[in-house]
Amino acid sequence: MAGSFLISFDCEGNWGIADRRERIESRFITRQRLSQSYLALLKLLDVYDMPATFAFVMAFILRDSERADWQPRLTDVTCDGRNWMENFRRAESSGDLDGWFCPEALDMVMADRRHEIGCHGLRHVPFTGEGVTEEVIRIELACAREIASSRGIDLRTFVFPRNEVSRPDLLAEYGYRGFRNAHPSLGRLGRIGNLLRECDVWERAQPEEAPVSGLVSIPGGCFINWQKGARRLVPRALCRARWKSIIADAADNDRIAGVFLHPHNLIDGPETLLFLEDVLELLAEYREKRALRVVTQAEYCAERAIAHCMPAFN
Repeated sequence: MAGSFLISFDCEGNWGIADRRERIESRFITRQRLSQSYLALLKLLDVYDMPATFAFVMAFILRDSERADWQPRLTDVTCDGRNWMENFRRAESSGDLDGWFCPEALDMVMADRRHEIGCHGLRHVPFTGEGVTEEVIRIELACAREIASSRGIDLRTFVFPRNEVSRPDLLAEYGYRGFRNAHPSLGRLGRIGNLLRECDVWERAQPEEAPVSGLVSIPGGCFINWQKGARRLVPRALCRARWKSIIADAADNDRIAGVFLHPHNLIDGPETLLFLEDVLELLAEYREKRALRVVTQAEYCAERAIAHCMPAFN
């Protein structure tokens, strides 16, 4: 089987930073800016004719007309000793929910049938958080599926909030075929280590992973070099060389590679789009010359399920 490359976006708005008051109160995430970011990503993908997986926090896509019914169901959740909904409640009380909801982002993605809609939770509650019980996780999964079903979406793959993998055994009960795993180095290197990793021009792709709890485990891939803070110190040419090494290894050795980012990364790091374009340009070259396949997470799961005769997919 040829090497595979996956492009995925963690679609969150303010839900992704729900526990970070200063970031929320900076108001850098707005509905208008989010829409512009999604449009820019979709245009870039169209230029290179590449499919992607957009994994949405499902509360984020609630329409204005639906929020009155859903907000009472968005109950408080204890996570690591705090109420995960604390900053949402503050925004709710002030009447300023800009950045928490952007249903048009989903509409734009669904208009292009190349792309997969995945799930990133209901409210981006980390499943690993202290106090986040199985009951809470089940509510998050059930409500996320309910919202998706109301849009005619069959959720097939899951991206864990904060990339913190926990309780994958529950996913199959809610219809998922696979999940994006965390890269083995994630969380182990620290900020300086992650920065230095951006300079590793010999980095390789990942091998196929064994199924977990009857689900396809999708190799986690690498975060794009978000152009904010110290990451801006890494030259673009160095990042391009790193991605060329990853992509070449995937193409030459039938391995798996992937890139992911948050659409709101384009708001406070607009040059990030140029770094993503470098990746897509390299992908297009290797796709044409070496049969590297660019697939969605759902497509990857379907292929692996057939190859391994996994009962859940038959």
